[in-house]
Amino acid sequence: MTKNREESKPKKLLVKIFLLILFIAGMILGFSYQAAKDKRVTDFEQMLDNSVVTALTSNGISQNDVISQFVKEVRIKGRICHEYNKKIELPKSKKADNFEPSFKTIARNFKIELTKRKYKNGSYRYSFSDKQRVYSVVEFVK
Repeated sequence: MTKNREESKPKKLLVKIFLLILFIAGMILGFSYQAAKDKRVTDFEQMLDNSVVTALTSNGISQNDVISQFVKEVRIKGRICHEYNKKIELPKSKKADNFEPSFKTIARNFKIELTKRKYKNGSYRYSFSDKQRVYSVVEFVK
């Protein structure tokens, strides 16, 4: 009888160590999945901003036309997201409507909405968004 108890003690210890290792592996896997999910959001935001910048530059906007640009961090459902904002002085040879086809294509490719707003002072604001949040804002001022 004592021999069985002596043999079962190392087995119980091995089972406890095995369960501890499984628990730690599960925690590591869970944290890595959460980090990968946040990275996908950031990659989407960055790809969208790169597409918007490409559309602006291909339509003749230079760095000299940019009045201000910034990235605003927004916390949504416990994670940090980025909203890209650009304020651009529209050259006299350009109209805000010239950018609309490019912006519509970007919105369609990224499966998000594009909204356009015209203000009384002649400025335009384009917002790329979905039901949950705004991804990017481009404002043209005269």
